[in-house]
Amino acid sequence: MNETVQAITLGSVRYGDSSLIVACYTKQFGLQSYILKGILSAKGKKKLSKSFFEPLTLLEFAAKKNRENKLGYLKEVNLLHPYTSIPFDLRKKAVVFFLAEVIHQVLKEEQQGSNPNLFKYIKKQLLWLDEHYEIGLFHLKIMLDLTKFMGFYPNISKIDAPYFDLESGCMSFSKPKVHYIQGTLKVHWINVLGMKFEEISKVKILREEKTALLENAIIYFKLHLQQFKPPKSTEILNELFKVS
Repeated sequence: MNETVQAITLGSVRYGDSSLIVACYTKQFGLQSYILKGILSAKGKKKLSKSFFEPLTLLEFAAKKNRENKLGYLKEVNLLHPYTSIPFDLRKKAVVFFLAEVIHQVLKEEQQGSNPNLFKYIKKQLLWLDEHYEIGLFHLKIMLDLTKFMGFYPNISKIDAPYFDLESGCMSFSKPKVHYIQGTLKVHWINVLGMKFEEISKVKILREEKTALLENAIIYFKLHLQQFKPPKSTEILNELFKVS
């Protein structure tokens, strides 16, 4: 029997001439994939708009849990919370494209089932992004907060240590051989981890530091998730933030 499902779109690939296969993170079932037949054709059903499946769109539809390695079918989809600014702001669109890649990779590797708390967290922060003009380090904060749910949240208990070792995920008094953060970047890293999400737009750092922090966050994910690859949209994101 179908349930009313809340979902966050993560990405899509073309299937045949007129259809899409879309990956969604659902509150009820975790990561699921659905086929959208005829959505790209001129005669595509109006109830299935391609715009509904842009990265990190919040949706609601009727569906049941897919059988293992099977695709579900969607016939009718509604927007759960229509965005008012994200579709029209290039910075925000770059952020959601980047985060969709990150979240999709994490969920595929972790193979987690439903996690209502994680879904609630992502949904809440997307609504925050849509409502606020200042983005700040939104994308970095989301990445680091995701590690709480995945089991490799940075340990900064030895806060006075001069180094953060990306490989061990801990502060260190001895200099690691590779993959570490020190100096001003280490301070920013700790501050982002320790502050409340609502304060993130108030952080003022140099663009070069912002880029370096993101690069280190990607390295951190690569070290702790075996199949993680740098998101393709990283370069676009960094270029947009150079002029923002």
